[in-house]
Amino acid sequence: MKNYHGLTLIELMVTLAVFAIVTVLAFPGFRLYQQNSNRVSQINDLIATLSLARSEAVKRNLPVIVCASADMATCSGVNDWTTGWIAFIDDNLDGVVDPTDGDDLMNGGESAFHVHGSLSGAGLVYNDIANGGAVAIRFNSQGMPTVFDAGGITSTDATFLRCDNRRNTEPALTRNNHARAILLTASGRTRLSRDSNNNGVQEDANNVDLNCP
Repeated sequence: MKNYHGLTLIELMVTLAVFAIVTVLAFPGFRLYQQNSNRVSQINDLIATLSLARSEAVKRNLPVIVCASADMATCSGVNDWTTGWIAFIDDNLDGVVDPTDGDDLMNGGESAFHVHGSLSGAGLVYNDIANGGAVAIRFNSQGMPTVFDAGGITSTDATFLRCDNRRNTEPALTRNNHARAILLTASGRTRLSRDSNNNGVQEDANNVDLNCP
């Protein structure tokens, strides 16, 4: 007769207990990795879009707009970049995507040439905190930006602050440690926020600590 060997109930329970302990210990590290990975990706994506828009404006000698968008086809007019954004040539300077405008050199209209969908992440905030809050940026043929707020008031710079749910779960002293910002300068170039005084919190263009809402 053949003897069949398997796990006893006690062995199975011990195995499950060890698995549960390992999972509990590993989960916080995995969640932190995922949060940091999302942060890097979303920051880089907006930088890439702004750089592309600036490059296209100079190359085509036409104004290009980058704006927050909720439907991936039109500008939302809201200072909330977590919904996504689009970039399009705005050759008639009306700030609106005009698909039937025949002056666009690209495809006979002002359809978006770059689209980014909504962002994922718990408690995500991605807003311009400079001036009145950007809803759109227009780059001219020299690559210089004009930043528009919801009321149509313009400026020449923007600070896109990104925070995630750690602002709600971290202690008050460290709630801003995970905040990051993209600084759009009057020249049209971008740079990342930095922690120049080594206090654990990065700073905006005026060297003021970033503060998550």
